Amino acid sequence: MGWGEMQLIPNEYNDEFRSIDETILRLLNERKLLANGKRYFPTKEIMEEWATSYELDIPTISWLMHSLNERSQPKMPNEPGELLSVLPIMKKAVVDGFEYSLTHAMQHKNASIVFLEIEQVQGEEMNGHVRPQLLLEVKGNQEYYVRRNGSHGGGGQAQVRFMVTPPLPNNINECSLGLIPYAAPMEYPPKEIILDQEVVFE
Repeated sequence: MGWGEMQLIPNEYNDEFRSIDETILRLLNERKLLANGKRYFPTKEIMEEWATSYELDIPTISWLMHSLNERSQPKMPNEPGELLSVLPIMKKAVVDGFEYSLTHAMQHKNASIVFLEIEQVQGEEMNGHVRPQLLLEVKGNQEYYVRRNGSHGGGGQAQVRFMVTPPLPNNINECSLGLIPYAAPMEYPPKEIILDQEVVFE
């Protein structure tokens, strides 16, 4: 075959796949109509049952449930907008040898950027990489929408940022904050960039 010729990619889609896909679409539409614009989320116990029954991990199930609810949420801003103030939060919790600290929020015009610090507090020295599969949950007098806004870390610690819209109230006690499992599947692994060149500062 020459360079100018096109070859069709084999498509093994069949009636069995079509039947499953149509069922999924019908159920998605039924759920959307039943929810009527509200957000519904299963309990931790229900997700644990599903994880066992369907051989899926809880963060993936949680991501899927959030995806179903996102159909009714407004579009989040691409940029948080002008920085207006810094809101201290200083809430801490220790779970399974790790300390989770919600330190502060950068209050912008369109959204809040909330900062989470995670640090190992007990056990052996950690040589691995901490990978938080978590999403910030905000409950208050109105609906808050959250998405991850970057993370980094190493050596038993990690830092994660979340974008929250609308912006958090200046009195943080008007909201309850928590972390829930959340892991969006990655179709492509992140690109690894190795920096190994000598650097001389003059």
